[in-house]
Amino acid sequence: MSERLKKIFESKSPKTKLVAYFVGCYPDYKSSLETIKQAIDNGASVIEVGYCTSEASAEGPIIKEAHDHVLANGGSLKETIKLVKDIRNYNSKVGILLMGYIANLYKYPINKFVKDIKDSGTDACLVVDAPHELKEENQLRDQLNKHGLSLIKLVAPTTDDKRLQDIINISTGFIYQVNVAGVTGVKNAKDEDVNNFVKRIKKLTDTPICSGFGIKSPEDAKKIANSGCDGIVIGSAFVKYIQDNINDKNLPQKIGTYVKSFVDILK
Repeated sequence: MSERLKKIFESKSPKTKLVAYFVGCYPDYKSSLETIKQAIDNGASVIEVGYCTSEASAEGPIIKEAHDHVLANGGSLKETIKLVKDIRNYNSKVGILLMGYIANLYKYPINKFVKDIKDSGTDACLVVDAPHELKEENQLRDQLNKHGLSLIKLVAPTTDDKRLQDIINISTGFIYQVNVAGVTGVKNAKDEDVNNFVKRIKKLTDTPICSGFGIKSPEDAKKIANSGCDGIVIGSAFVKYIQDNINDKNLPQKIGTYVKSFVDILK
């Protein structure tokens, strides 16, 4: 388990942590790095970096478009890991999570991937399409455990009690609680459903819970934070902001201000 993530979630300030998702190297390497630096400077507790893939099936149209943009420009997993190293060199305290799909890691391959992300300063990995029954997921989990890194697992509203317990048993760092069925960036989360789901998870574990999908504004984040979750994951809103302002030379600073609007409301 990542000691850095442990310290972040043990800290009382801010009360609810912001996990800020960005597509690595989007719209380009330099802009991506500067944007993420601003997110850190404005209070993001954890940076979730998506590595580009043509299989972004869970991301929804907004993030899928960003992945396609990076791929068209020759982006790669190796380049994203280099980006993470630059982020870590900039800040030693922020949590860094790499997020993506198993095919990229299988090709890398997995053992080398884990070594490289450990060397880069990554704290954790989340693989969207790898259930715990999958052989490659077990290989990845074993390697992450050996290197003191966390495996972040998703739990969805459709996850039954037995499977929920099984996932909790192998999760470290935090549990990513998905608020809505389907892809991100499309539906809105419903407060009552989220509250009930957080209570259901908390009965089973003390592992921190970060709530994501369907949170589109600071006001949404505040409502979801009232569920008692430990963190809020914002992704599509930040990626869309970048898309809408892609040619603005002050984009990194503006993203920083936008991130701060979420951080301030979660304090």
